[in-house]
Amino acid sequence: MIFDTRINGIPCQCNVINYTPYIPMRVYGSGMGDADPPEYPEFDFEILDRNGRRAKWLDRYVTDEVADKLFTEFLNKDIE
Repeated sequence: MIFDTRINGIPCQCNVINYTPYIPMRVYGSGMGDADPPEYPEFDFEILDRNGRRAKWLDRYVTDEVADKLFTEFLNKDIE
């Protein structure tokens, strides 16, 4: 999935390469070892320019906060 976004005020696109949703802990027995731990979401992406070409020069602006913003935008786009 590719969606339009802005990084550091620069219009660009986010190409989602891989998304694996959150999977909660699964308990299948009564003992402490009878459970599968939760699996946290994976969100891999690359930044493209407005023409759809890879924009590696924008990667320097992708902080943890920006990655979280992109993940939120992706989830909201998925709902629409």
